[in-house]
Amino acid sequence: MPLSELATGRAARLDRRELSEGEACLLAAMGLTIGSRLTVRASGDPCIVEVRSTRIGLARSVAARLLVRDESTPNGVAE
Repeated sequence: MPLSELATGRAARLDRRELSEGEACLLAAMGLTIGSRLTVRASGDPCIVEVRSTRIGLARSVAARLLVRDESTPNGVAE
């Protein structure tokens, strides 16, 4: 599912990026790499995610091109 569709408080793992090489390198330098675990701190525009103890603000258009696997239980607590 696209990261942009994940609700606030949900945890996920980054599965795939549909980004240009430059965008992918920039996000990787900030810690957002394939397989990394992230938590959505604020959904919307910007989408704020926490990854490796760092919060990153992403434009909704970028978050829509990051495909994630939801790892949260229905009540929003990570398994």
